[in-house]
Amino acid sequence: MTGQGIKNIYKELMDEAKAVYLLKGAHGFKVSELLQKIGSHYCEKGAHIELFHDPLFENTVEAVYIQAPHQILIVQATNPSIEPVLPGIRDHVISLNDCLDEQYISLYGNLSSVNESKQAYYDQCFAKLADAIHIHDDWEVETRKQMEWSGLDQQFAELTNGLFGETNRQKSGQLTHRLLGTLTPTGAQDTVQSITQNLEKRLFIKGYPGTGKSSMMKKLANEAISRGFDVQLVWCGLDSNSIDMVIIPELKFCIFDSTEPHVYFPDGNRPGDEIFDIAQHCHPTEVEEKNIEAIVEKYKATMAGAKHFAAKYAEQERKVREAVDAAINLDEFNKRTAGLFELF
Repeated sequence: MTGQGIKNIYKELMDEAKAVYLLKGAHGFKVSELLQKIGSHYCEKGAHIELFHDPLFENTVEAVYIQAPHQILIVQATNPSIEPVLPGIRDHVISLNDCLDEQYISLYGNLSSVNESKQAYYDQCFAKLADAIHIHDDWEVETRKQMEWSGLDQQFAELTNGLFGETNRQKSGQLTHRLLGTLTPTGAQDTVQSITQNLEKRLFIKGYPGTGKSSMMKKLANEAISRGFDVQLVWCGLDSNSIDMVIIPELKFCIFDSTEPHVYFPDGNRPGDEIFDIAQHCHPTEVEEKNIEAIVEKYKATMAGAKHFAAKYAEQERKVREAVDAAINLDEFNKRTAGLFELF
């Protein structure tokens, strides 16, 4: 849930996958339960699994990705609506619409009123997030004034030299995409610990907004790709155009923005954890510090408003999904999805 609206990376995941299964219809919590069961099933068979979560409801799953060598994506494709690109070749649609008793849904409460309320809260939530982006831009203006860019350039050069040296891998680097986090009805949530658990070296960037963190990481990603390394770009949860982390799997390395709202520090039990301090190149004046304090207070209040409306939106969405679940013919649902447990 970003300042530019809802963002997902399912199109990029489809490009990464060898086989895609799109679950259409019956968009309730039972689809999430099914996806979690599928994930557990293939995990028990020894496959590595990624779960992609719904931002509105804790522990609710929207997609399962069974990693290499299988590279199978199974995703609920109703909301957001995801259409097949290579139908019958890579992409397969499983229709769950016939599992629903539509007459039962029409009798289940006043869903027309619920959907109107849901849309109103949705609009208010994303209006607040859009405001937050603009306020954040004002914050960046204040810090950018006193940034010593040559110091950052030197620090970046030392980083790339230490990472790559003269290495050029004799292959084309592959680019993949993930999300670092999102606003939820309970506040900002992130995936930092989960997606970095198997890495050996983690660099924690400490620096002010507007001082080049995202641009530097994009530059690092381009350098790695040009040298034949695979790269994973991990996108920001507020500004959908901004990068919050770069992972280079072949080096078991990542670098990420560890400032608000995802503040992390090196783990004493992980010797490869280090601070990457770019704040040392920025020295705001007293006047700028006071301006920043006012901007930060305004930013926090705006994000609190977004969180409030996200919670209201989720309340109404829950009613819709519960109505859908109540109308599902479970025998038919299980029959249509049984093959997802027999993919290999």
